[in-house]
Amino acid sequence: MPETPGARNLPGARAEGSEIIAATEPFVSTKTLEYPDVVSTMAQLRECNIAHFACHGVSDPADPSSSGLILQTARTTTEEPRQDILSVREVSQAHLLRAEIAYLSACSTAQNQAISLSDEVLHVVSGFQVAGFRHVVGCLWPSDDKVCVDIAKSFYSELSQGGIVNYDDRAIALALHKAVVKIRESNEYCKRPLLWAQYMHFGA
Repeated sequence: MPETPGARNLPGARAEGSEIIAATEPFVSTKTLEYPDVVSTMAQLRECNIAHFACHGVSDPADPSSSGLILQTARTTTEEPRQDILSVREVSQAHLLRAEIAYLSACSTAQNQAISLSDEVLHVVSGFQVAGFRHVVGCLWPSDDKVCVDIAKSFYSELSQGGIVNYDDRAIALALHKAVVKIRESNEYCKRPLLWAQYMHFGA
């Protein structure tokens, strides 16, 4: 989502989507929801193998099950869109039979800020796992817009070598590892670990 009601713009979100499509065409059919609402997003999750979100995320310190991805309500003739949260609570209630990879390119999706529940794995990533995604990529703290684009581009390029998306468990984890290492070893980011060290792979 390049623009979100009540939040700063994410100009890299549109570029991120373009890079993913370029890396996976023509052997992956994609559908882009640039300004998604929760209802349409949940409908698409039931039909997809890979779900990629480039948007804002929120970690609720009082109620981790209310943490989520910040989407927006549908625009109508009488109302402008406002923020709408795809929460841990809502997504975890889905039963997704086709789900393989959820890539959450959003801030703090792997973070649980509730001190009283600090020993619980309760965050946006775990919600997607409960829903059925075998592999989920998330972030432990806020992300950098440009780094998000670069990591996603490398991840899908690595995963799509040979003209097919590789759903092998090791291949998915290794694709993220290679993408992060590529950023880590660059001159621009080698001394700035807070911009790339937050990426985590969860899954088999």
